[in-house]
Amino acid sequence: MKEKEENRDSLMRASYYIVTRNFTKTVNKFVVFKDKERSIEIQYGIGHRSKFVDMMMEYFEKKEEYEKCEKLLKLRELIIMSGD
Repeated sequence: MKEKEENRDSLMRASYYIVTRNFTKTVNKFVVFKDKERSIEIQYGIGHRSKFVDMMMEYFEKKEEYEKCEKLLKLRELIIMSGD
């Protein structure tokens, strides 16, 4: 795997674990990346949260990791119900 692909894979997996760890927390504050110095949060109400989940689902679908897609689909439904 090339370095760029490895970095993308690492980022996607880290984001997956952050957003699926606690659905309630994620719906309230959609943090997609976190390290010691900073965190990246997707703003509420602009439709980008569900788009980010769609992007992750597409990535894991290509990797044939369907159990992750199933969990992300449930999260997406909650996000849309809450106003994205």
